[in-house]
Parts: sequence; C-alpha cells; structure tokens
Amino acid sequence: MLENFMQQLAKEFEISGDFATGVPGMYAINLDGNVLIEIAQIPQGFTLNCKVCNCPKSKEEAFYTQAMLANLFGQGTRGAVLGINEEGTLVTLAKLVDYTIDYKEFRDIIEDFINCVDYWKEEAIVYQ
Repeated sequence: MLENFMQQLAKEFEISGDFATGVPGMYAINLDGNVLIEIAQIPQGFTLNCKVCNCPKSKEEAFYTQAMLANLFGQGTRGAVLGINEEGTLVTLAKLVDYTIDYKEFRDIIEDFINCVDYWKEEAIVYQ
C-alpha cells in the first residue's frame, strides 16, 4: 500500500524518483533541503517522523507550554505529536496512522503533516 501511495505522490508532485531511501518500507520527503520527513511502513499502516527545528533557548518555557497545548487533543498538531529528541536539542513531530486509508486520505495526511511542520518551524522562531 505505502509503496503505491508514494509512487502516486511522486507523480502528482512531478518529482523524479519515488522518495525511496534504499531501506524497504522507508521513504523520505525532503522539504526545502533542510527538513526531512521520514515515512515508515508498519504492519497496520505507517508512521511519519520529522526533526522540525532546534529547541528555542530564550523563551523555552513559553514555547513548551504552547507545544503542550497544541498536543492537547491534537488540535494544534492536526493529530500529530510534538516532542523533543533525547538530547533535548530538537523539536520533533510524529504521527502514527494505524488504519487502512485510500490515496486521497493519504495525500491529505501528508499535506497536513507538512503544513504542521512548517507552522511549528515558524512558531519556534518567535520563541528564539
């Protein structure tokens, strides 16, 4: 399923190639050359993961408060989850899609995820 969807997505966006990473079931979408969205197939769906940006330094507490509010009910993240990496240096965004969907739903999920990444990159700049 995921392989076919990724091929359709590449055709739709007129991208040569198919986002394949060389690892079976793993794909990557490179945004603006500096943001990478990783898509991985799981038995009942797929996952989306992205390192969004560096964690803000000056207004750290205010940013984390906004991130926690965004995670509440998934309203500020379109169903994804904001987090930080193990070192506490990067803001991450992740989403698990564990059900069967059609291509239109897949494309909409990818679009929402990309929009969310863009939004939180800009939001983090406000708190730098």
